[in-house]
This record gives sequence, C-alpha cells and structure tokens, in this order.
Amino acid sequence: MEFWECQKRCGVESDLKIARDLPDDTPDFILAMLSDFENEAAKFCFSGAKGRVLDAGCGNGNLTLRALKSDSAKDRATEFIGMDFSRNMLDRAACRAADSPRAAFLQGSVTNLPFQDRSFDHVVSSGVLTCLPDSEAAALALQEFYRVLKPGGVLVVDFFNCVSHYTLIRKHLFRESIKPPEYVSPSEFRKCLENAGFQVQTYHGFDFKPCQGYLFMSRWRSVVDPYFFQEKLSSHLERRIIPRLPKTNLLGYRIYVKCIKK
Repeated sequence: MEFWECQKRCGVESDLKIARDLPDDTPDFILAMLSDFENEAAKFCFSGAKGRVLDAGCGNGNLTLRALKSDSAKDRATEFIGMDFSRNMLDRAACRAADSPRAAFLQGSVTNLPFQDRSFDHVVSSGVLTCLPDSEAAALALQEFYRVLKPGGVLVVDFFNCVSHYTLIRKHLFRESIKPPEYVSPSEFRKCLENAGFQVQTYHGFDFKPCQGYLFMSRWRSVVDPYFFQEKLSSHLERRIIPRLPKTNLLGYRIYVKCIKK
C-alpha cells in the first residue's frame, strides 16, 4: 500500500511506468512493447463485455481506459467500475478517465468486495491474485468474484505459470522463490477456478522469453542483451506462432484465463 500511495510521477509514460513498476530510464522499445502487451491483454479481458463491468484491482486504470476506447466493449458495456485498494492510484485513474461518463472508481479489497450479490456481468482482475499474501486470500477473492457476478457472467483473471520454461530457469538457475499464489501451474489454477464455481473457456498466454529479459536484468542489459533479443523473440512468438497453436498458450509465463459463472 505504501509503495502505491507514494507514486507521484506524472505524464503518459509515467502512467505505464507506475503500473508496471518500471525505472525512469526504461528504454522506449520496452515501453512500446509493454504498451502493446496491455493493449492485447485489455482486448482479451474485455472482449464481449456487456452490462456492468468491474475491473477489480484497476490500479491507475490502464486496462479500463483501453477498454473504454476499444470497439470490443464500447457499444455493449453500459458501465465500468474500477476498484483498487490504493486511493492514490484511484485518483490517477479517475483523472485519466474524466471524459468518460461510463467510468466510476471506488476503493475496496478483492477479498471483501463492496458490492451486492449478482451485481456485475463481467469481472476482470489483472495482476491482483498474484500479489495476495497467500493461497487462502486468492481463493477468497475468487469466491468474491463469483458472488458479485450474475449467473453466466464472465471472469477474466491471470497467473504466473510455475512450470513455464522461463520460470523453471529462474527457479533452478537463479534460485528465485517460486510459490503460490504468485506462481501456480495451469492445472492448479484451473482447479482453483472450478472449486470456486467457474467453468474455464479459454486461455491467452504471454511472455515466451527463453531466459531473463529486460525487467530482470536491466543492470546488465547493455552487455548481455543489448538488442533486446529476448523481448523480440517473445513478441514474434506471441504474434506469429502462438495464435496458430492455441494449446501453446499454456507454455507462457503469464497466462490470462477467461471463464464463466456456472
């Protein structure tokens, strides 16, 4: 909470840097790549959204703002609610969405949503479950998403894949801690969703780098990977190869899951 409340940087680039916790000297290529990622993530998260839409853990509104401008949801969704635990992030989101009468923002927690039962048609929660303190909190958040969704409503959530080649290299070569709820396997996450009452519909995987990329080795980038080979390879796979082989989405490091309330 303290970290997000202290963020004071301003400007369009700063909004992306804050949302992704990037240093001020992040290269333009990385900013462009991450902007493309957020556009693709927003497209997947909000595609087909209708009625009342909740962005649970909206931060400074990056995904909601993209949804408001996209063709996939602008004609069908009647209201977008952005919720976050950080007042500072909510103020930034509200300021950025000031011209949209369909957007509103309020403070709250994903483990205790301040909404009535069956009050939303579509719920998106990006980069939130992975930040919760333990698996019990993540399960409680899923129960809350189920509670506030109408029957047949859509939930889109994401997780970091503990069995992706990228994660395994980080675990065994760099000795990083890989544990839930931040890291789980696709089968484990599917079981968590099914236990909460959801039926998985489809997946969208991101980040297929073979090893450490910019965000994890920026200090050594000029020596190890000065031409961003890792990011360029991952971008090529995501755009050219993965769409032709849907099952390979489950090999991604970060995976979004779309499911419905049974």
